[in-house]
Amino acid sequence: MKAHSTKPLPPARRVALEALYRCLFSKQDIQAALDVALSSGKIDPRDVGLATELCYGYLRLKGRIEYILTRFLQDPGKLPPKMRLAMGVAAYEIIFLDKVPAYASVDWAVEFSKSKPGSRLSGLFNAVLRRIADMGDEAFDKDFYRKDASLPEFLSRWYACPQWLVDMWWRAYGEERALAYLEAQLSPPAVGINLYGHPEAEEIFTELAGAPEIIDIEGMSFALPAGTSFEDEPEPPLARQSFAAREAIEALNPSLWESPVWDACAGRGGKTRILLENGLKVFASDPHKGRLSALRRELPGVETFEANAATAIPPHQPSTILLDLPCSGLGVLSRRPDTKWKRTTKDLDDLMKLQSEILDNAAHRVKRGGKIAIITCTLNPDENDHLIKAFLGHHERAELNKEWTTPPDSPLGEFFYSALLTIN
Repeated sequence: MKAHSTKPLPPARRVALEALYRCLFSKQDIQAALDVALSSGKIDPRDVGLATELCYGYLRLKGRIEYILTRFLQDPGKLPPKMRLAMGVAAYEIIFLDKVPAYASVDWAVEFSKSKPGSRLSGLFNAVLRRIADMGDEAFDKDFYRKDASLPEFLSRWYACPQWLVDMWWRAYGEERALAYLEAQLSPPAVGINLYGHPEAEEIFTELAGAPEIIDIEGMSFALPAGTSFEDEPEPPLARQSFAAREAIEALNPSLWESPVWDACAGRGGKTRILLENGLKVFASDPHKGRLSALRRELPGVETFEANAATAIPPHQPSTILLDLPCSGLGVLSRRPDTKWKRTTKDLDDLMKLQSEILDNAAHRVKRGGKIAIITCTLNPDENDHLIKAFLGHHERAELNKEWTTPPDSPLGEFFYSALLTIN
């Protein structure tokens, strides 16, 4: 019997395959899965960068890659899951990573295929990946993806999105906006930095504000082009925060909110930081101990407590409540591309029920005449404006002050919804 290959996978491919498998088959968030895979040993920074690119790039374009595989494989679904994943990642390298020679991608994938006892897959891997390498510009030709396809099928293939999501955006937002959202999720988002509280904030602010590539500035926050990195990052590190999320809060004029503010779905404290920067007194809660621990480390002066916002009774009556509602995350697929492969329409129904419960609880906890600020990072009317309309229909004392949505042509690549209510 022929011996199986014992040649180890190159470090970046090993890490990427492990993280992607954990993400797609064990439902871990891709960043958490990548962190675990990277912790398994000392890895060269260049391999860390390649592994990260393979994970996020593959997830953004997974649907397009899988369609390509169907053109050269009669039934890719018959491959064992790890083998199918390896072939897909190698195909991503060949098509989209110009700096990686095609033969190197074919080589590691073929070697990996030999690790499956008795499968005899090496010849198949070699043949399929070489044919993909020979595609050239055809892999970027929209007509290739239109073969035997209806318009919705073509859009699903080209934009690498599940069919249900393409259909929902098209139906909810119309052709122009749907295409803008589909295009945006194919690329990494802008890099967001918030300097509030950093000991070198003034010095770094001056340096960043003068950079010609700056996309936008708001308060102590910056939006920088996707892929921006800092060779000599200060200690403590810069706080990363979506600039689009900041825009969603600022659209509701937080400088005019009354204190105290209860940040009831605080997470790691990204939006708490913005509230503090606006001069507000804030206390915060979240149901996850790990996130609250991170918030306490970053913002040690903020009072925190562990609680579910749907049932929590705050220790002080808030004048304003900020609800960064748990949502489907369909507005930030550029940052979390694994979301589109995990969400289902049932998830949306469950999330809407939870959102309604959180809103109802907030309406009972805020002081009379107080405000509730709602933010989501999704593109689904049922979790955004339809949710607010339903809430207003059930709460006579509630009044809508403002609604806002990230413009579809935003250069940030992420899309948020926000609304401000008064509970009279």
